[in-house]
Amino acid sequence: ISCMLRSPIPTFLIIFIFTACKKDTVEVIRAVKIQEINSMQDENFNIDFPAEISPTQKTVLAFKYAGKIKSINFESGDFVKKGQVIATMDDKDYKVNLEAFSKKYEAAKAVAQNAEIQFARAEKLYKGEALAKKDYDNALMQKNVAISTFKEASAGLENARNTLNDTKIIAPYDGYIDKKIVEVGTVVPEGGPVISFISNEITDISVNASLKDIEYIKNANGIIFKDNLSEKTYPLKVKSVVQNPDPINLTYPVTFTFSNLSEGEKFLSGQTGTVTISVKNNGNQEILIPLNAVFEDNGSNVYLFKNGIAVKTPIKIGELRETDKISVVKGLKSGDKVIVAGVSKLADGEKVRLLGGNKWKL
Repeated sequence: ISCMLRSPIPTFLIIFIFTACKKDTVEVIRAVKIQEINSMQDENFNIDFPAEISPTQKTVLAFKYAGKIKSINFESGDFVKKGQVIATMDDKDYKVNLEAFSKKYEAAKAVAQNAEIQFARAEKLYKGEALAKKDYDNALMQKNVAISTFKEASAGLENARNTLNDTKIIAPYDGYIDKKIVEVGTVVPEGGPVISFISNEITDISVNASLKDIEYIKNANGIIFKDNLSEKTYPLKVKSVVQNPDPINLTYPVTFTFSNLSEGEKFLSGQTGTVTISVKNNGNQEILIPLNAVFEDNGSNVYLFKNGIAVKTPIKIGELRETDKISVVKGLKSGDKVIVAGVSKLADGEKVRLLGGNKWKL
């Protein structure tokens, strides 16, 4: 034996040397799980979207004119009845303006009334041929001018009243203060946002979908919402689909609403969950594999199980389905055996064996 010892050495070293000499090279064959590809034709699959509950109405409230905020009468989360005053701005200048127009109105009103009386007297004299035509025409002109001035003063007074009213933000419907955008004392520009206000009804759910998913949504077998807090599920129906995509994400906002919500069941704005679209393939074959079966190496790839060997195979992936599956549009066919677990530890051409003969099938 090549490892024979000819001189005394420590016992622990003898054990190590004999162990090393006896150790044969043992081939380690990794156990793997596979998914055998089969046709998805005429079967349902699900598409999941992260979702957020939103109010049926959301309005950013603002003052019509520029000014300094005098008061905000509610806090975020407070309930407000329609017609209640939510906020006011400094209205001293607007009150002075109203007072000035009120005086103009009263003066114009008095002149107009007097002109009416003078014209009535002149008209009576003129018909009795006791007044010259020139004097009659002059009385008529004065009446018309006085009435015109009075109308202008009336319009000015109405505008001054409206302007003073516009120093208040009034709740347009029953709802809640979503958030205060500015604080008391802030000078806001004309139309500057002050309060975000949401409706009392909170029954809408919004998701962002790709153009392809829009078709699935329109032809869905069923749509449900699963609440993250209670894990309860609720049926939904499509409320609206925005026709133009979001310019940043290039997705289409889709709004759902509850189709059969129990009386007294309420949600909070911003509450999250998952919208699941149940889709029927309608004759289209779609291959779905677990997301963790795919790895990136100069493109997307999977390992196929072929006669006990892991074979690296390039694929072209499509869109996410559910939360952990992805569609494969090119590179796989019915009968292929895709390795779906332990992919990160494999190498192309490595020998592998099936773990307990297990296979995953969709």
